[in-house]
Amino acid sequence: MVRRLSLPLFILLVTIALPVNADNCTLRVAVAASFRPALERVLPEFERRHACAVRLSSGSSGLLYQQIAHRAPFDLFLSADRERPELLEKQGGALANTRQTYALGLLALWHPKSESNIEQLLQIWLGKIVLADPEVAPFGSAARQVLQSLGLWEEKQAQLARAHNAGQAYLILDSGNAQLGFVAASQVLAAGRDHFWLLPQHLYNPIEQQLVIPTQSRRPKKAQSLADYLRSAEVQLQLHRLGYGVLTAQYRGSGL
Repeated sequence: MVRRLSLPLFILLVTIALPVNADNCTLRVAVAASFRPALERVLPEFERRHACAVRLSSGSSGLLYQQIAHRAPFDLFLSADRERPELLEKQGGALANTRQTYALGLLALWHPKSESNIEQLLQIWLGKIVLADPEVAPFGSAARQVLQSLGLWEEKQAQLARAHNAGQAYLILDSGNAQLGFVAASQVLAAGRDHFWLLPQHLYNPIEQQLVIPTQSRRPKKAQSLADYLRSAEVQLQLHRLGYGVLTAQYRGSGL
């Protein structure tokens, strides 16, 4: 004779047998546009391990900083620089001792097929040169430093087409609306593009990308778990393959 379970007992057993639903845990992450493609590559494993969904909002680091400074409800801020996390920390907008370096960005020059070297191509180019806004986007600031290092910043002003962030700069170039411009190396590698040069790192300051947990975070412990995951050896290896620099010993500590 088959014995029937009472409905309350059946529900209890099914609940125990099922994994924790990720919908019960949602992390709201503000991420620099240039890092979003790489983040989307490594997030599924974190979500699986921690049974926690991650909701992303991306844009320029400067814009995201302004939103967080005005108490936007984010649990973690992944900036493409160290300046904005430092500002939040100094202004009391970040939890103590949460600022860490999670990646080193590399700048690339998207170009048409050319026999010229980087400096020659930039000198002779007469069309638009796309870059993220140097005032709010770290990759735009690095692009400005490259042009300044080559003595071309003032000369090329009329040709510069400023995008809001590195993500928009990439979209402009990928759509064919411009042929030359500065992008994050991770963006072109993630998309499988091959017409780009990695720019010599002596031409711009290191793009040290830092994270911080805002004071308004509702899940600070889970946010720290994601921060630790991004800085782990396994994820750093993946990020290196995706176009980021090696996180050397000087950045492996607190990152401060």
